[in-house]
Amino acid sequence: MSKRLLSLLSLVGVVGITALPAMAQNQSLPPLQVELAGTGKALQFEQPTRLDNILKLAQEQNLVLQYPLAITLFDDSEQAQQESLALKNAVLNQMIQYNLVDHPFYKFIQQSQFAPRVLSAIDVDQIRLDKFDNPLLKGQFALSAPERAEKVLYVGNVDKVYAIKNLAGIPLHEQVDSLKSSEVGELAQPPILIYPNGEVVTPHHGSWLTKQYYLPPLTMVYIPFDDFEQSPMDQDIVKLLSQRKPTSSKN
Repeated sequence: MSKRLLSLLSLVGVVGITALPAMAQNQSLPPLQVELAGTGKALQFEQPTRLDNILKLAQEQNLVLQYPLAITLFDDSEQAQQESLALKNAVLNQMIQYNLVDHPFYKFIQQSQFAPRVLSAIDVDQIRLDKFDNPLLKGQFALSAPERAEKVLYVGNVDKVYAIKNLAGIPLHEQVDSLKSSEVGELAQPPILIYPNGEVVTPHHGSWLTKQYYLPPLTMVYIPFDDFEQSPMDQDIVKLLSQRKPTSSKN
C-alpha cells in the first residue's frame, strides 16, 4: 500500500469502499456511510468524519464535483427513507383520488426516489475555506453530484415530462413564451420553480410574466394541477419534488 493511501486512510478513518448490494443487509452499520449516487459504491468510515474529507475521497472514486448548485447530501437513514416514502405515497394517493393515475406525471413520481436534504449547494472550495461549512458527520447519507446538463425539466400538469434543452439561463417568461408555440403549450397554472439546490420559488399570479426568474441548469418547473395556494395536493407534490434524488450522475 502506498504512503499516500495510508495517509488518506489514517486521515478519514475509512473502513472500506463497498458495493451497494452488499450494504443492503444493513447489518453492523459503521458510524458513517455515504452512498456515491450513480456509481454503485459507498464509502464507510469507522468514525465521524468532516465533509471535506468525504468529498476528497469521493473524488478519488471518480465522482465529479463540477456543478456545486446541484451537489447535495441526502439523509439516507431508515427513518428518513420512511418519511419520504410516506410523503410519496400520500402524493400518489391524492393523485388517484383526482383520477390522475394515468397521467404521465404519476409514473414520474412512482419511478423517482426521494430523501430529505441535509446539505445543498455544496461548494468544495467554500468548504475548504470556511470551517463552519465543514460539519462533522455521522450516520447514513447519499452524496449526489449531477453533471451540469444544460436542460430544464417541465413537469406536472403537462402532457409529459419535458426536458427542455438550450433554455437554461433564459428568463422564465421568455421560456414560457417560446414553449407556448412549440412543445408545452399554454400553461394551466402559474409555474413553481424548484432549483437544483432544492430551493422553491413560488411566483405570484402575473408577476412571473414581468419579474426576471432565471433558471439554472437542472431546474424543475412544476405546473400545478390547481390553484397552488388552495391545493394541498400540489403543495405536497412540490415538497416531495424538492427532495428528489437524481437517478444517475447525469440527471
